[in-house]
Amino acid sequence: MSTSSTFIGSLDVDNVTTSLLDEKSKLPLIISPRLDDSLEFLCHWLVANRPWVEEQILNYGAVLIRGFQVNDAPEFERAIQCLQPSLSDSYRGTSPRSVFAGTKYTFSAADAPVNYPIAQHCEMSFLESPPKQLYFGCLQESKSGGGETALCDFRSVAEQLDGSLRKKFESKKLQYRRRHYNEGEKWTTDVGSMLSWRQMFGTSDKSKVEELCREEGAPQPQWIGQNNDTFYQEWQDEPFVRHPVTNEVVWFNHLQVFHWSTFPCELWYAFLRLHDARFLLRSIFFWVISIIKYVFLGHRMALDLRFGDGTDISVSEANQVRKIIHKNMVFSSWQKGDIMCIDNFSVSHGRQPTYDLGRKILVAWSTPISKRSLQLPYIEEEDIAEEVGLTKESENAMIFDDKLVPGAVIATPDCTPVSTLTRAESEDLRDSFALSMEMEKIARNDSFLNISSRGSIGFHKRNKSCPVQHMDELFA
Repeated sequence: MSTSSTFIGSLDVDNVTTSLLDEKSKLPLIISPRLDDSLEFLCHWLVANRPWVEEQILNYGAVLIRGFQVNDAPEFERAIQCLQPSLSDSYRGTSPRSVFAGTKYTFSAADAPVNYPIAQHCEMSFLESPPKQLYFGCLQESKSGGGETALCDFRSVAEQLDGSLRKKFESKKLQYRRRHYNEGEKWTTDVGSMLSWRQMFGTSDKSKVEELCREEGAPQPQWIGQNNDTFYQEWQDEPFVRHPVTNEVVWFNHLQVFHWSTFPCELWYAFLRLHDARFLLRSIFFWVISIIKYVFLGHRMALDLRFGDGTDISVSEANQVRKIIHKNMVFSSWQKGDIMCIDNFSVSHGRQPTYDLGRKILVAWSTPISKRSLQLPYIEEEDIAEEVGLTKESENAMIFDDKLVPGAVIATPDCTPVSTLTRAESEDLRDSFALSMEMEKIARNDSFLNISSRGSIGFHKRNKSCPVQHMDELFA
């Protein structure tokens, strides 16, 4: 393989190879060098083939660029900017992070102990404007078990969620209560409380913090606590959004991260997968600690999630979501030089715990986009009738969704030898028919009932634009 400043071969798509890490989930697509693994080739190739790579990120949800010579943070940032020139250095998430020397947009993935699990989530999903894409890089992989940045298709999570629980989330929505102290906590399992508000906003000036919140469309903070130096926000949000391009429904919130039962549960899942007794012992220990702290003593997480009416989300309800997520997770061990590009509006990420202290993963993200227009309205059946103007006074034929609803009153007199319906009953029958037609329309266009049609989106075929012949055979 070449290490010179010039590169081998053309910049065509055919000058790389593609493969799948997991043929069942099709997540992620792997792009590897065919002839030239140099950083110089990678950067020129990404510039020349940016639309094609963007299409693959959209189609698959994530693309893993593997096998190129990416040796440090500045080289990682250079490669990412060839793919996405518009990166952001604004971070309003919950994990403590630090910028890498020699870069502006590249941060440590999380400044939390490596044996802490971080549950699956779409980056900054609770903000008004989360990043559209996310980019992870590996400078040093974990040499022992664990340490993967696992992925999960959150479109599948939305699709597989139990109907009654899904309806409960839709109708009640979510309530976020965010709290950050003047100094981040050190000895805690709540990663969000490790981040101080001064670190998050890069200033100790409260008025500047309030100004930044106004500029970003965030809820105005309150200053609480003994010295009025604790940052506090409260707002409501939708649990689901639609993908900004494909219009697919996505589970898009941080419930599975900031439920008090998450830390011991994720340790338990790590034990089941890796069979490392240390994770089992820590899971048992932190179950006891968490029950005492959050159940008996009434403590709350730094980012506290509840239903929109203020009621708690139970452990059972959180576990239903968590089980679906783990059923759909894909694990990939890092290799040095890896770059993982993720569609943040369809695929989540999370960190698996490890005991390897040398693991070094970095992250960058694109500029944010507003999710306001992507949120799903919840419509009660009574609201549907009112919305379409369904009234008892309408006695003749009615038109709904460009279809004629028969005038049941005219067709059915008060009482005849062929019918026992009264006039009032026939009117109710007609109204019921009209209502059912409108419900079908809403289910077809706006609800989850049509979510299984994901593959019908014309440009969302996973085998489109794939340059390698064996890939076509996989999806035939």
